[in-house]
Amino acid sequence: MRSKLAATMNISPLSRHFRALIYLCLCWPIAAWCQHPAPWQAQLGQIQLESKSAPRQANAKIDQWLPKVPTDNLELREQLINTKAFNLLILSEYAASEQLLQEWQQEVQVQYPERTTRALEIRGYAAMRQGDHASASKLFKQALEQATDYAQFERQITTRIYTAMQAMYTGQHDPALALLLAAKALNDKHQFAYLRVNIINNLSTLYIDMGKYDQALPLLQAALTDPAFLPADLLYVKMGLARCYLALRQYTQALPYAREALIGYQQRADPYYLSAVYLMLAKIAWQQQQPAETQQQLQHALALAEKHHLNEQLSDGYLLQSQLQQQAGQPAQALKSLQLHLQYYKVYHNEAAQDQALALRSQIDSLQHEQDISDLKQQVELNALKTAHQTRISWMITLGTGTLILLLFMLMRLQRRKRAEAERFSAELASSYQQLQQTQQELVTSEKMAAIAGMVAGLAHELNTPLGILTTAVSLAQEKTTEFQAKLQQGLTRQDLQQYLATNTEVTTLAASNIERCAALVQNFKQLAVGRSEVLSNFNLQMLINDISMLLGSKLQQQQIQLHCAGTDIMLHADVQHFQLLLIELLNNALLHAFRDKAGGRIDLSIRRCATHFELHYQDDGIGFHQGAPDKVFEPFFTTSRSSGHTGLGLNLVYNLVTVALQGEIKALPVTTGFALCCRLPNQWLAEDPR
Repeated sequence: MRSKLAATMNISPLSRHFRALIYLCLCWPIAAWCQHPAPWQAQLGQIQLESKSAPRQANAKIDQWLPKVPTDNLELREQLINTKAFNLLILSEYAASEQLLQEWQQEVQVQYPERTTRALEIRGYAAMRQGDHASASKLFKQALEQATDYAQFERQITTRIYTAMQAMYTGQHDPALALLLAAKALNDKHQFAYLRVNIINNLSTLYIDMGKYDQALPLLQAALTDPAFLPADLLYVKMGLARCYLALRQYTQALPYAREALIGYQQRADPYYLSAVYLMLAKIAWQQQQPAETQQQLQHALALAEKHHLNEQLSDGYLLQSQLQQQAGQPAQALKSLQLHLQYYKVYHNEAAQDQALALRSQIDSLQHEQDISDLKQQVELNALKTAHQTRISWMITLGTGTLILLLFMLMRLQRRKRAEAERFSAELASSYQQLQQTQQELVTSEKMAAIAGMVAGLAHELNTPLGILTTAVSLAQEKTTEFQAKLQQGLTRQDLQQYLATNTEVTTLAASNIERCAALVQNFKQLAVGRSEVLSNFNLQMLINDISMLLGSKLQQQQIQLHCAGTDIMLHADVQHFQLLLIELLNNALLHAFRDKAGGRIDLSIRRCATHFELHYQDDGIGFHQGAPDKVFEPFFTTSRSSGHTGLGLNLVYNLVTVALQGEIKALPVTTGFALCCRLPNQWLAEDPR
């Protein structure tokens, strides 16, 4: 017992690693068996299920299977033998059942006594049905002790149920109720579904015997719809309902349940319950004043009871037959039937049975007393083990605390050493970081200077041509003016004056155009430094696009360009000049570059709304871009039409407007034809809540 309690508490003097190894070796095969059940279990379950409705056919299948089972497969052989023995008991073949169970006990008693517990129960149940309560009590007691020793909780429950049934047979209702409630409490803990069915059936029977029909009826009626009750289990429920309604003199309600039970027990070929149901139908017919039906059902009941020596049914049957014969005016036959009733009544209720009942009561009390003593011993041993366990835990805590303190001390020393190394590494890292920052600053300055130098060089290159033309024009004007002054002193002709004026007009026009070109370059260069604006207003993007298309209408019409918009009917709250300049530069860039050598084309502008931003998509089907990466178009002074006098500042201005003024992102998109880009702008420029 001590070892069982120790196993329950998971206490062992073995070391932790060795204990884990033992646990693995013991539990892994069990877990593997649970995950991969034996192939015979399904077939066995079918046979056990068939036993409830057709025990004789189930035994025939067992007889075919059992000789083929290896002798070392004790588990399967135990299940088959116990199932067959119980079926023989149901068929009232008590001698064959007893012989089969005794042979099994002799085979396994020495090496595997735990496999005989169920056999002891079945033998006790058979003795009880035959009225041998002394043998039944002895067998039940032995089964309970064995089930307790081997922690067989299922057998502990069934033994209590059988003992309660024995008490019910001898009229000891209170002890029977206590045993059934104890079995129910134990089953609630371990959850055996079929035993719950058995307990409910026996409780309802006990309540009927005690006359507590108000407690029996709810149990039986609930069982009719309980999925745990199989069709064979419902036979007993329906017989109980018939008994209950018969006792309450509600014969109309009792009759259908009795008939359904009769059909079921006829299929099952159970003479014990079949004779009881026939007798019940006879009593119902008698109460309904149907003497012919009463006689017919009574004859069936008496025939089965005579054949299988069922004294209780014989006693009740001959009493009913005496009443039936007396009513029919047959006093002699009625007296003979009454004498048979008394004969079987004495056999069933003789003094030996009373002595056995007293012995049974003493045994039940003894069982309860032994159980209390066993529980007390277990509690004492459990307390002792807990004390030893707590002492062991205290030593382990003390040892663990000392080890922990030692580890903490070592960790503190290691931490000091690591802190010193960390401080040294931090100093080196700080020095390296300072050098890195300095180098980074120098690189940034160098990049800025290179960018400024590139921008200045680009501007100087663009200004060089108009300034050179302007210088040439001024020099020509000075030269012609000097010649004109000399001719004026010598004598000026009309032709000389006209020639001078024509030359002066041409030079003036050329100078003016180049001065305008220089001014435009400077103005565009100034626009590269786009800043954020605080002058915000609400406007409709589609209306702004319409205004710009009207301004550029002549150019669009001249080059046969179609402008299409999608999703642009949205309200914005931003600087309208930024969006106006952005759209003008995009469209102008397309007119100047995408369609310069192409008549007819299409430009698409669309808006796509997202959770945190919205996107302005631009795409055309122009000549496209084939020089390096597409994003190169955003660099200052980059142009594919420099020979035509373009500066390459348009898309750079678009880039600055999107990234600086509008705080967004811009990217050229890869397309097979034409050119496309995407401007990703924050939702803060929307005049309505973003969706």
